[in-house]
Amino acid sequence: MRPVTKTPARIVETGGRIHFGTFDTPFTKANLLDAPLYALPAPRFWKNFRLKEWQHYGVITPSHYFGMVIFDAKFTALSFFYLYDRQSKTRLEYARQIFPGKAVRVAADMYDDLCRFDAEGYRLRFENALGRGRHTLVVDIRGGASRPAVRGEITVFEDLDVFAPLVQVSPITPRRPFYTHKAAVPAAGLVQVGSREIVLRRTDCVALIDEQKTYYPYRSFWKWATAAGFSPDGKLWGFNLCRNLIADDEDANENCFWMDGRLVPLKAARFEFGDVMKPWRVKTTDGRLEVLFEPLGERAGKVNTAGIIRSDFHQPFGIYSGRFAGGGAVGQTFSNLFGLAEHHVTRY
Repeated sequence: MRPVTKTPARIVETGGRIHFGTFDTPFTKANLLDAPLYALPAPRFWKNFRLKEWQHYGVITPSHYFGMVIFDAKFTALSFFYLYDRQSKTRLEYARQIFPGKAVRVAADMYDDLCRFDAEGYRLRFENALGRGRHTLVVDIRGGASRPAVRGEITVFEDLDVFAPLVQVSPITPRRPFYTHKAAVPAAGLVQVGSREIVLRRTDCVALIDEQKTYYPYRSFWKWATAAGFSPDGKLWGFNLCRNLIADDEDANENCFWMDGRLVPLKAARFEFGDVMKPWRVKTTDGRLEVLFEPLGERAGKVNTAGIIRSDFHQPFGIYSGRFAGGGAVGQTFSNLFGLAEHHVTRY
């Protein structure tokens, strides 16, 4: 198992040295704009343009799933909010894409900073307060003829003394860092969809956090699988698995299993699937985790601008089952964990 080390003050030191590895807490200064990026010096505005940043939350309740993102690609910004009713098996989606500016912000850090996306009839805010052990998600979306208004506030309880996050800095190249912070933690709140109120209780609701700041190359891809829920005895379990363009991914990865707040880093993940709406199989090369994913629905989107900018995005959601072997003990099986998967091919 790869080591988890104490988080340094910043990702990039003076002189351009980058701290790669798995760390115990999110960075208070994720200063990726100080990374060298190329062999020759690059202007800061260009490095900022190449840096892709987002915060994504998936909130799982016994009756619903809420997925939401604020994504700044620098040449464009987009956001979506969707909810899936697990009982009626119906989905509502709201999305906006706008030119970046004052209406869009991705927080510099998770400790005391704000993400926001403000468009006509669509307002999404992520108020990060990791120093106080929580994040607040505020949704205010105007309704229309075919879709109800959505308003709500969800508190995500990321207490670092209780729930260990996955914090990873990996080398796309020795000068080009990939930074992500992920966690599976309790959530509570209230979401109003039209005249219906959906109450989220901390005892049975989970939030999957996905923060990312990365210098993706022009052509990129990733495959992602994640889920969380409560075991029969009330413990919070979850996992995160990903395969992307990092070739040497045995240790330079974001793969882990969470057991009641404890983080277990894993080796490389390997995905098997064809049609994204048919079952996926994912396993780690150390043999410690293998999962089966059965999709129930999908959020998808395609962009192709003159063959220059391309995004082919598929995010199915559904049910996971599997087996985890922890610490030499007898393997533990799990089933009926709600989560999502993703297959994304990009050119930007």
